Amino acid sequence: MHKGLSIISVLLIGVILFTTCKRKNSEAPARIQLDSTLVVPVSQLNVSVYFPVKELENMVNEKLKARIVEAHLAINDKDDSVQLFISRFQPIRLKYNGEQGITYTVPVQVEGYLNSKVIGIRIRNKEPVQAKIIITLFSNLYLDDHWNLAPQTELKSIVWVDEPRLNIAGIKFNLKGPIEKMLEGHQDEMVTRLDESAKDVIRIRQSMEKLWMDIQKPIRLNRNVVRVWLKADATDIDGRLSPVSKDTLMIEARLAAQLFTVLDSTEAMTKPGKLPQRQRTSINEPGVDAYVLVTMPFEKINAVVNQVTDTMRFTFGGHSVRIQSTELYGTTDGIAMGIKFKGDINATAYLRGTLGFDAAQKKIVIEDFRFDLDSEQHLLHVANWFAHDQVVNRIGPYLSLSVEDLFTRIPELIEKGVAQGKLGKKINVYVDEWELNFHTHLITSNNIQLVLAAKAKAGVELQKGLFDKKKPG
Repeated sequence: MHKGLSIISVLLIGVILFTTCKRKNSEAPARIQLDSTLVVPVSQLNVSVYFPVKELENMVNEKLKARIVEAHLAINDKDDSVQLFISRFQPIRLKYNGEQGITYTVPVQVEGYLNSKVIGIRIRNKEPVQAKIIITLFSNLYLDDHWNLAPQTELKSIVWVDEPRLNIAGIKFNLKGPIEKMLEGHQDEMVTRLDESAKDVIRIRQSMEKLWMDIQKPIRLNRNVVRVWLKADATDIDGRLSPVSKDTLMIEARLAAQLFTVLDSTEAMTKPGKLPQRQRTSINEPGVDAYVLVTMPFEKINAVVNQVTDTMRFTFGGHSVRIQSTELYGTTDGIAMGIKFKGDINATAYLRGTLGFDAAQKKIVIEDFRFDLDSEQHLLHVANWFAHDQVVNRIGPYLSLSVEDLFTRIPELIEKGVAQGKLGKKINVYVDEWELNFHTHLITSNNIQLVLAAKAKAGVELQKGLFDKKKPG
């Protein structure tokens, strides 16, 4: 009886050993079947854009070189009249009140020719009568819903420097009263000329259209085999004139956009929509509140990782093992990697891990990356000399992703939009240190989706540009 049991035991042990030897691969962790897409929060860029008043003043003077007003005016009921020409004799001065009002001081010269009857004879002065006036106008500046400057200007005062006196055939004429009446009657014309000059100098709508279009053009993030672009799909834009100082106009702007990475150059070049109407919403302090969706297809990840891992070889005492191939995929618990070994081990083993964020190095990493329990036990049976940690330590560094560059390139998006939009020859886009966080993630059957969040203070200073003259067509 004892002998029979011994024979049966030996046979059972043999079967177990045979089965173990034949089982080369451990059981693979189940693949996730999810097919979905993360909803990305809208990013907001609140930025202050500065325009020096001196540039505006220079351009207004450039626009108003010619005569401002020309008029024919009756001065009495005796059919006497005067032909007047009004032009500036000194530069126009602008004084900004630091809020939304600009005072124009316009030094003008009046030249006139009198047509009068003296003893039935029509006479006209050969040399024009001349006078000098300081005209003061005040303009409230607004932006309308279509991004056009909408100044509201009114005449405030007229101060005579030299009064228009004239002596023809012993008859003295003082044209101060008729000229003041004429100026008041032509107030709308003067105001229109100034307002049109301001609109033409500060072509806000044209500039905002260029900014809206160009800021959505993708930026290449790398020069690697797998090309990656940072793309902004703008959804909304707002802006308002705000007080800052008496030598600078400021527009507080808010741009809402969805930021994401793109691997396909065709998808990256999609055409933006039209500039929307300006929304009248509250604008926070200058800064960036950004969320970027990073989508990493497993197909692309594995193609890159295999270029590295298929050259890895390991020596354990007198044993040699190499990695033939690897495959990273998603599981319900996180990430798994299948590794096919060749050499003194011919088996497929699996590692598991979860996605994490290294705040110090600003990297997405795989945490708790280690061999699956089933794989570990299997390898222990077939090769107790196999050093698991050495494999993990070699592969682990290649499974991290630096994300700092995603956000450091956002100022370039702004700068690119500003420069290509010809808003300025000299610009300065500044962003303070980023506060970077791992917002959320989703692992599907096809890819890894990450939403990264960052906050920072930001600003754009335009020292020139909106004041540039149009080039002749």
